[in-house]
Parts: sequence; structure tokens; C-alpha cells
Amino acid sequence: MRVPGFLARQLIVPGSLRPVADGFTIAVTNPIGDGRIVRIVRIAVDGQPILPDAITARRDGDPTRYRAVDVSPATPVDFRKGDLVTFHVAGHALAPGEHRLEVGLEEANLGSHEVEVSERAVAG
Repeated sequence: MRVPGFLARQLIVPGSLRPVADGFTIAVTNPIGDGRIVRIVRIAVDGQPILPDAITARRDGDPTRYRAVDVSPATPVDFRKGDLVTFHVAGHALAPGEHRLEVGLEEANLGSHEVEVSERAVAG
């Protein structure tokens, strides 16, 4: 299921897409409702695929660093309403300016979702 653009834009924290020394970070929030992510299907920036082993995430207030490659039905990640999660993508340089982000994931109860959004990267 393709997530409508107006909903996808609510997930991204404005101004949070930032280049960092070893890649980039972006923060997302969950304004919709509780979910359980059981698989990361695909992630791309400007059409370039990102390998899941380059992606980690940390929930605000939780020191646990989740690796995208480890997300599975046996090791799901809960994404509760109100959560703020910062993703770190290593090894992918990101210049300031507009970028297209694409994410495909599978949620335990709602199935597959595809999210596409454009966001402006700001200097660190």
C-alpha cells in the first residue's frame, strides 16, 4: 500500500535531514497510531538503494540502537504513537538541498507500505 503524500510528510520531522561526517541522519515521528515493523523491504535516496546494514535507528529516550538488517518477524520493532526516532545512514554522503527518500516496510497488522517524500537537507 502506498502511503499518501500528506501522511508521509507528517512522519518526517521538518529540518531533521542532516549530513554528518559518516553519512546522514533524519528524524521521524509517529502521529498516526501504534505499529510493529517486521521487515525493512527497501530504502533509497534519490533513487540510489541503501543497504539495510548501513542503517541504524534510536528511539528518543531509549539507548538501544536498532539495526535495520535485524528487523524481522522474529525481532520486530514497535513504533508507538508519539515516538520520535532518529535514523542514521552510514556511508552515504548527502549534500545540502532537496532529496527524495523512499522507504518500503512491512507492518505486522497492516502489511506492506511504501513511503516517498522529498525533504531538504540542511548543513550540520
